[in-house]
Amino acid sequence: MEADIRAAQIELDAMGMTIENKRGTPVPNPFLSVIDSLERRQLAVIRSMSLHQTTSDPRTINGSAKVEGEVRAALRDVGVEGLIAQPAH
Repeated sequence: MEADIRAAQIELDAMGMTIENKRGTPVPNPFLSVIDSLERRQLAVIRSMSLHQTTSDPRTINGSAKVEGEVRAALRDVGVEGLIAQPAH
């Protein structure tokens, strides 16, 4: 989709924001609506995939902090030595 948006933007830049119709009247370039539709579709896909959820969603941030706290507590209980593999005799 990003490639389509860029291609349409290049065409729009070459043709201009307005073009003349058959009667010579300036009208908005149809590529404006094409680009708008492509951008809306791209944003919908990003939202549906929740690509930015981890960076801005407080539920995710708070959940990560909770897990990190549990790991720190477990590390205090076991100690660093408990993390090193010991040979089984």
